[in-house]
Amino acid sequence: MKTKLLLVSLSCLFLFSVASDAQPPQGTPNFAQMRQSPMMQQAMKNSAKAAFRSLWDGRSANLIAFGLMQDADIRTALGVSNEQFQEMQGIPMQIGAEMQNNPEHQKIIEEMKTLQDPNDPFMQNASEETQRKFQDIQGRMIRLSMDIMTDSIDKVITPDQKQKMNEALLANMAEMPIASTYMFEALDLTDAQRQQMGAIKQELEPEFEKNLEDFANNSLLIANMMFDEAEKQGGDLNNPAGLQERMMQTAKTLAENPEFKRIQKDMETKGKAFSVQFNTKMFDVLTDDQWKRLQNLIDNPPAHAKAFGKKLQEQKAASEKGGAWQPGPNSWRPGDAIPEQYRQQRNERRRFPQTEE
Repeated sequence: MKTKLLLVSLSCLFLFSVASDAQPPQGTPNFAQMRQSPMMQQAMKNSAKAAFRSLWDGRSANLIAFGLMQDADIRTALGVSNEQFQEMQGIPMQIGAEMQNNPEHQKIIEEMKTLQDPNDPFMQNASEETQRKFQDIQGRMIRLSMDIMTDSIDKVITPDQKQKMNEALLANMAEMPIASTYMFEALDLTDAQRQQMGAIKQELEPEFEKNLEDFANNSLLIANMMFDEAEKQGGDLNNPAGLQERMMQTAKTLAENPEFKRIQKDMETKGKAFSVQFNTKMFDVLTDDQWKRLQNLIDNPPAHAKAFGKKLQEQKAASEKGGAWQPGPNSWRPGDAIPEQYRQQRNERRRFPQTEE
């Protein structure tokens, strides 16, 4: 299971913030049935977009930490105590309570009520304009719940653990669906560098949006397959506690499904050129000292980064089950965090800096 599948399973958690606030009258279908409606299908797509955008916007470390800390070795490597882990385990259940007390949440609920018809709880007969407005509100609801979750995790993780998490993300960036400017904070960026990276991010925003749409469409297909399998296995989809772990276990069950493998491969291959373009532009912003530190992180990762990488490789092997990836000539292999051609050119520039005329 690759990192994108982790994001898909995490995004499922945010559906409950929508489902709980858009519940139909008593006696109508539960979440397991509700999620098949057009309204919830769009919410699932919005959730995937929100999760992937969190990576792009720099809030990825907390969400990925939440997912990977289900593994005891990762917790040990990052120095996460049992008390911290227990706090994080309770966060999904706390989101609903915090949402209820949030003024923005109340505003969104009122807007929802103006669009909902009690006789059409899933809005299957609503006009396209009404559905579009409702989808926009869903997106705001999901982003709000995601912000609350990442802020909650942020309160549990220490600054040292955040630094280690960023180092682990940088060291294993080849396994990430996309890098973010926030990861580079592990290299002690200056304000000027942050501004440069922000400008690059803004420049590449249109291309990112194209990749985001592809990711969301594939995520919807994957999520439906995972939900269908979970229901087949008798999982309780109305309870968010442990949902992320159950969904990842379901993905393992589907690992040999040809359609699941096809969609997963499509998710991994699309946007690779964009990732190379984005990453190399970020590398150009780094000073020679930071560039050296980055190479050392990748080539000689510290223990916590090794543990992170090992887990990602184990998950990938479990999901691919022997499906060896064959690189083409001069391609950027999944194990290479830095394209070799770029590494050589950058190191050459470092040895022979240009002189000003």
